[in-house]
Amino acid sequence: MTKHPSFRKKRSYTLPVVIIGLALLASFVVPVRLSLLRGAATAALYPFQFAAAVFWRGAVTLPVNIVNIRNLGRANSELKARLAEVEPKLARFDELSSENDRLREALGFRGGNRYRLALLPAQVIGRAAGTWNSIIVIGRGAAARVRVNRPVVVKDGLVGKVIEVSAFSAKVLLLTDPQSSVAATDQRSRAGGVAEGYSPNKLRMKYVGVTSDVATGDAVVTSTASGLFPAGIPVGTVAKAEKKESDLFYEIELKPAADLSRLETVFVVE
Repeated sequence: MTKHPSFRKKRSYTLPVVIIGLALLASFVVPVRLSLLRGAATAALYPFQFAAAVFWRGAVTLPVNIVNIRNLGRANSELKARLAEVEPKLARFDELSSENDRLREALGFRGGNRYRLALLPAQVIGRAAGTWNSIIVIGRGAAARVRVNRPVVVKDGLVGKVIEVSAFSAKVLLLTDPQSSVAATDQRSRAGGVAEGYSPNKLRMKYVGVTSDVATGDAVVTSTASGLFPAGIPVGTVAKAEKKESDLFYEIELKPAADLSRLETVFVVE
């Protein structure tokens, strides 16, 4: 029996080398391509992801926002209601504070007035119908010993005189009424004349001779020649003083010393 020599099969390393090479190549090449594909896919899906996120947040937060809006509306309504309650109280407080200041000033003026007169304070409670700028009504009358023709003053000067008295009120004719007149004198030059009502905010001084010395800005006070008003009470300030050679008297306009349009508390000379 003839023996053939044993044949030794040769191993091939080609396939393993190829596999390893492909693996190495894939480790460098494939991730790059995959990252490009992943980036493109992410860019394409982003709008849908964003819309889904917005929708989800809205769906979750909408009920909370609705509740918050309702709470804010309720709180706002409560604050408005409280403000509506507080505003009248503040207005009343301001009015009481102003009234307190006026009364304190009035009491101080009454106790140490520069006119050295006995004064009776009285509140202005109205104005006579049809004579709004001429007659005021005060809350003092015969019961408080108010009498007709008694002078009425305020801190700044002369107001007028009492012309009618009832039990608990009286009417006062203001200095600016055309029927009102008072003997007056220029405090600086002592030129005398008669101050008469001219308009709601003006007086005129008559019978001042052109030889007298009267100038704009001069203070005019009640004269000692007056048999009704005490002397020295401020009447007004000279706003205009004109004279012509052919005239015998000055043409003089006065601005009242007291603001007769804003009277609240006045004083009747007792």
